Amino acid sequence: MSQSQGRALRLNAFDAERLWSHVVKTSTCWIAMHSVGSDGYGRFALRVPGGGRQRTVTPHQVAAVLAFGELEEGVTLLHDCDVPLCVRTGPGHVRVGTQGENMRQAAWRGRARGPRPGLVDVRGRVEASRAIQHALRASTDRSPDGLARVLAEALAAGDPLRHQGRLIEC
Repeated sequence: MSQSQGRALRLNAFDAERLWSHVVKTSTCWIAMHSVGSDGYGRFALRVPGGGRQRTVTPHQVAAVLAFGELEEGVTLLHDCDVPLCVRTGPGHVRVGTQGENMRQAAWRGRARGPRPGLVDVRGRVEASRAIQHALRASTDRSPDGLARVLAEALAAGDPLRHQGRLIEC
């Protein structure tokens, strides 16, 4: 999730090239291989024109601006795929929504924070993201489908219910 604070991202061709040069495209999600912040989302440094300070944003914010254009103040980017490092825009992945929609989605999917956090990754957000990046880097099958299998395995490794047996056999 990223919320626009009303500060437009001024991107150029170099920024887009830098973003995509550090993205692994699986047949499902496109994973940012940038550094990971304390929230488990990637980090991407934008250089401010005129030699000013750098501005740090998430890679999915950059991908969304490239895909959708400038984001309105207060909009929220939602990961329908539930993969914080995903930068693929469109149905089933990163899309523009509202904070209310994001909170409803989090509660429905068991990601809501609180005394009973639900189905969050047992490794924690940062370690889960780093584990995904590590698995993709180590993969010998570089095909989009092979990388998607590696991604699915890395995600499953943090599932808190992975060791529970099925309750009903079909």
